[in-house]
Amino acid sequence: MPMRNSRADTLLFAAVLLLDCGVLAAGNGPATSRPAESRATEAETGIWIRVNQIGFLPDDPKIAILSCDEPQTGTFSVGDFTASIGEDQGAWGPFRHNYRLDFTKVTRSGRYRVRFGAVESLPFTVGRDAYADVPEKLLGFMRLQRCGDNPVTGKKCHQQDAIDTIDGRKVDLVGGWHDAADRLKHMITTTYCVAALFLAGAEEEARHGAALVGKLQPDSDTIYVQIGDDRDHMPPATLWHDDQSDYGWGKGGPRAAWRATGKPEGPKYKNNSSGMASLAGRASAAMTLAGNLKTALSMYDLARRRPGNAMSVPVRAPHYYGESTYYDDLEWAATELYIATKDPQYLKQAIEHARQAGPNPWMGKSRHGHYEFFPYVNLAHWRLYPHVDEEAKKMLADHYRVGLEAVRQIAERNPYRLGTPLVWCSTNDVIALATQAVLYEKMTGDPTYRTLAAEARDWIFGRNPWGVSMVIGVPESGNPARRPHHRFHSMAGILPVGGLVDGPVYKDINDSLKFEPFGDDLYARFQSEIGVYHDCYEDFSTNEPIIDGTVSLLLLLKVW
Repeated sequence: MPMRNSRADTLLFAAVLLLDCGVLAAGNGPATSRPAESRATEAETGIWIRVNQIGFLPDDPKIAILSCDEPQTGTFSVGDFTASIGEDQGAWGPFRHNYRLDFTKVTRSGRYRVRFGAVESLPFTVGRDAYADVPEKLLGFMRLQRCGDNPVTGKKCHQQDAIDTIDGRKVDLVGGWHDAADRLKHMITTTYCVAALFLAGAEEEARHGAALVGKLQPDSDTIYVQIGDDRDHMPPATLWHDDQSDYGWGKGGPRAAWRATGKPEGPKYKNNSSGMASLAGRASAAMTLAGNLKTALSMYDLARRRPGNAMSVPVRAPHYYGESTYYDDLEWAATELYIATKDPQYLKQAIEHARQAGPNPWMGKSRHGHYEFFPYVNLAHWRLYPHVDEEAKKMLADHYRVGLEAVRQIAERNPYRLGTPLVWCSTNDVIALATQAVLYEKMTGDPTYRTLAAEARDWIFGRNPWGVSMVIGVPESGNPARRPHHRFHSMAGILPVGGLVDGPVYKDINDSLKFEPFGDDLYARFQSEIGVYHDCYEDFSTNEPIIDGTVSLLLLLKVW
């Protein structure tokens, strides 16, 4: 079905070129039949070089990974720079031998490759503008995800959202963003996206989401956690503007508006909801940043009256966003209210909630539940820091440092310096770690975790065992995700460029979420028990783009 929109037509044309020609328009990227890193030299030598395919700011730590099954010695080069490949870091993932190629001394602006013998990496940039084009790509994905009135497709959708599942009343919940590749809308992620977009300086996109968040609390005791549910997965599969899902009011009719009730909810499978503070607190922070203090104060009051966690509602399948922390959201709400009003009561409350929140509990763990510690980095510590005395500053910095050190201890055990768990939506954890490390240095001036942050960012942009940038279509001249689990890709040939995919997961997680055959695995050589990733539509556990992760990456690049 053609889109009457020049941007959509351009995207469709580009996607058709990719499919028809089997090659990228520029650079030496991959054919659709095999990844770029399977070029003859690498396949023949059994040596692969992984590097951040976007590149580096001049002062960034710069480390590539050379991986192989036979031990190596010798030197590598980056432009005029030459150095030893260093010590063998040992086996990890799919490779028996790994080497860390440090070229931090390369600071001159330009385009480079890492070379070792006959093998070379994909190209990358060193320069102050290396990331200049990435934020707009991320925002382009968010615009594609818009619900209500979509500027990319030129189509309206879900104009009848929604009907309250408890009392049957009609409520206006039009707007926001579709979650990932689905047509439903999660307020757990939407509230975060609005607040983080404001902090990232993305005013227009933030205000699009804020219009919906401002409608989530129609009265003092009600707040909605979800619009629609996994009934949207039922056939027929359609694009958002032609959604024929039936929620009991006819095909394509109104959708369910699920309240956060403070208790387990779900008609078949139950979540473990225990309160409203996680959702209402984060919504309050978003509304304060939007300048809507009346709504922000009402939501903060609800959060304080109803402590506990609001979770998404499962209907057909047992999966849900099982958040387990809420003091961070209370801290964020109080902090933004203090910044906006300078009322000392909010400063006092923010400090108390910061003590209660403490270090982020997921850091240092090998696993955690699905969205258990969302949003994974407590931005309130950073926002509060400039407004408190030295004692409170030390507490906030220590909260960040304790988590970072726990991750660093794990990261030092493997050549990629990956210290975050490969659970579902693992890219969220990686970006949260990098963000926390950058904010910690900005707060304290302590550069201890600068390299840890850089290596986490580099993992996202291709310095991983698969050699894949986890941002769809970015960079064009590299090897990014190109066959995502997204309806616009599978049904309309429109690649959702700029969306951050879930990322690799432990093999047992992927096996448990495999509901249909994946087909040929382009990256079979690089899979292991440690982690798997598939650039194919069928793998929704590693290759589905997520709005919260995309916004988190935007914020990371803003504060870097």
